[in-house]
Amino acid sequence: MQISALTDIVEGKLLNTPSISFITQIHTNIKKVNEGDAFFAQNEQEIQNAIKKGVFAIVINFETSIIDKEIAWIEVENFEKAITNVLRYKLLEFNTKFIKTNKIFFNLLEVFKTKDLSHVVLLENDLINDFEMLNSMESDKLIFSTNLNFLNAISGDVMILENKQFTVQNLTSHSLFETSFSYQERFFDKIKLPTVYINDLLQQLELFTYNLDLKKLNNFNLFKPVFINRSKQIVPYGQTNRFILANIDEDIANIEIDYLEQYYSYGDIEILDTINLTHDEIFHNIKKLEFNALYCIGSSINTIITILEDNHKIDTLII
Repeated sequence: MQISALTDIVEGKLLNTPSISFITQIHTNIKKVNEGDAFFAQNEQEIQNAIKKGVFAIVINFETSIIDKEIAWIEVENFEKAITNVLRYKLLEFNTKFIKTNKIFFNLLEVFKTKDLSHVVLLENDLINDFEMLNSMESDKLIFSTNLNFLNAISGDVMILENKQFTVQNLTSHSLFETSFSYQERFFDKIKLPTVYINDLLQQLELFTYNLDLKKLNNFNLFKPVFINRSKQIVPYGQTNRFILANIDEDIANIEIDYLEQYYSYGDIEILDTINLTHDEIFHNIKKLEFNALYCIGSSINTIITILEDNHKIDTLII
């Protein structure tokens, strides 16, 4: 790509008269940079590293000294818009579909994605990483994201996947966490999924023509319980009537708390907001609370497991 074309695409201003007139690739991650590339630098250290790697152009949105006059220095007003402009230009060469989904559908798709779904790209809502992922595309893809604004920025044609309601038969809740049901001519036997997420599962199966491995639901971390004993130590699945649930995302947490309160009203439920708490403070609260079900908002279930395991090790050492 010509330097002049890159400057136009990012809506930038060329700050010098470089000796070179073209670049090979464009990157946002310094680890991906090779000689001849253009690089979006976010700070002075990245500029130094990029020059050492032999970049031909540096895109910046902050004041800095032009320390290598041989290469191109391009200043932009809006860093994010400049990056998305490059992506929009890059993706024009592919017949790509952009699909906005809800967070539950997206989480399920993360679980099911295998080599059989190599045509599926899941964006991370991280501009730097998403740029590199899309920039390396070599064929047509289905691109999924929960961020409609980002999709609109890189494409003029975004499909919004509306939530669908499916009619199932023979619905049996074996527990809060395990469900059986029939849909059309297929029977779903004791799958690891609460009933609140059945519609998202069926919509995904419908989209991918039922070619998904349901055993992978064992790796699904939404509404995934950690069972504990009275001493707040982790025990095997289902061994006690005391468990903890957690999610970082407030929207997902609210869905799951509503479900929990509706279908577990006979249990003693506690809600703990952990967003501004340290690990020690979270454990102190877990330790002092009496409950059958505890929902921790603002933490992942893996974080809760780590906290419980670390404090169990400390208790063991003290004993």
